Amino acid sequence: MRARYPLGAMEQGVIKVMKFGGAALRDGPGVRRVVDIVTHHGGEAPVVVVSALEGVTDLLVDAARAAARGEVNSDAIRIRHRSVLAQLSADPELLDRYSRELSLILESIRGRRELGAVELDHVLSFGERASARIVAKCFENQGIMATPVDSYDLGLKTDSNHRNARPLSPARATLERSIWEIPGIPVVTGFLAKDGEGNLTTLGRNGSDLSAALLAEAVEAEAVEFWKGVPGVLSADPAVVPEARSIERLCFADAEELGHLGARILHPDAIAPAVRAGVEVRVRFVKDPSHPGTVLVKEELGVGPVAVVATVHEAREAVALVGANNEESGALARRALEERGLSADWTGRSKSGRAVFLGVKPGEVLEALRAVHGALFEPGL
Repeated sequence: MRARYPLGAMEQGVIKVMKFGGAALRDGPGVRRVVDIVTHHGGEAPVVVVSALEGVTDLLVDAARAAARGEVNSDAIRIRHRSVLAQLSADPELLDRYSRELSLILESIRGRRELGAVELDHVLSFGERASARIVAKCFENQGIMATPVDSYDLGLKTDSNHRNARPLSPARATLERSIWEIPGIPVVTGFLAKDGEGNLTTLGRNGSDLSAALLAEAVEAEAVEFWKGVPGVLSADPAVVPEARSIERLCFADAEELGHLGARILHPDAIAPAVRAGVEVRVRFVKDPSHPGTVLVKEELGVGPVAVVATVHEAREAVALVGANNEESGALARRALEERGLSADWTGRSKSGRAVFLGVKPGEVLEALRAVHGALFEPGL
């Protein structure tokens, strides 16, 4: 793998943005797997975007709230990171500078007995900042040049709506030039940005997906890949329906609908930058890089639903059939409910028209989901 982007790489459209979440970065072996995936599947100009290590964001929230109550203790966070560094045979003091900075912020919060939105976002930033440096160090230990990069240093700016900040239009030329100048593989913090006053901000739930898509748009990447703990976008929640299957091709509109209905696979807003830029979007399986996962496309596909979701619509439980619904699929779903002794007490449609709701009685939605999925996606079983 080349240590630095070749001249003209951006113009040739060979940049690939690869985003890895906390589940992929659970421990040292997970970090090594990420490095291996990038090495063998990243092409000649990969850009890596990372979330915090699994569980670290929750630890940071707990530490910030404890500081506001007068208790400062960041040992769990320090131990969490040091254990991963030990698994990687990396310098245990790699993150000491950031640990000291975190302690100072927590002391400041304790002194005021108050946790403001600005301070909380600053505390949360340590998760991604630490993760980027751990992953970059793992690349280095494998003999591959990589540089940890804080996304706000690339020019990613947002409004001041802390914990759920919205991006402002970046200066594309500045972002491209910054990426061009980074030695080796850039390992970029997801989730983070800065507002116009220079305060750290965070992008909300699954915000690292949005970071990756914005970066892919800005540098005109060939593709953006979201590496997840499941084999692509699935036809149902595998925790409820173990038989859920991977969707090979999914249109942007259905992916966005799934996100709005609560499916956690992709941040709904992460789709828009890719659509604008014509960037190929894939959801890949971090445990099996040979699996094709799911590719997102612009055009609508098929004549029936692509997935079913247990959701709440207008304060009532429902199973949502997402996709190009038709009378046949609706009839099959209702018949499946009746065979289980269930029923659709009411029906409705989402604002986008991409989902049909079958309302069920309270407490029956998971059983209804399994029944509907079996009828629509497992007819031979």
